[in-house]
Amino acid sequence: MRRFRSALAATAALAAFAGLGAAAAPAQAATYCTNKGQKYLCEYGVSTTKFLNGTKEEFVVGADHAVWTNWTHPDGSWNGWVSMGGWVQSRVNVDPEETSRTLIVMSAIGKDGNRWFRMRHTNGYWTEWQVSCHVEPNGPNCP
Repeated sequence: MRRFRSALAATAALAAFAGLGAAAAPAQAATYCTNKGQKYLCEYGVSTTKFLNGTKEEFVVGADHAVWTNWTHPDGSWNGWVSMGGWVQSRVNVDPEETSRTLIVMSAIGKDGNRWFRMRHTNGYWTEWQVSCHVEPNGPNCP
């Protein structure tokens, strides 16, 4: 009987330890926020830029890890979210350029760990995703 009680106590202690270990280290779950109806990964936040003409543009990393953008019209209303594709794992960086050809350069860290970017020209056209010029110095938008 003594052995049985010892085995039972050991089993109970092991179960309590295992339960405590599971409770102490829960699985990491992504936390989502919402901005103007778009669900995005909270940890990456909302990146915003404003053009000289007053247009505001916002960027988020959606629940699908794609970059999403939304911008204002001249009357102040928002366009609605549009996917820019890609698969990123960082906050979106927005660098205004305001040259005669380019308005902004938007970039983020891709699935492969490299920085990827797209450029928005003054006519509203966005280039395709391109890996950083440090990785591919002969890329189409690299100096």
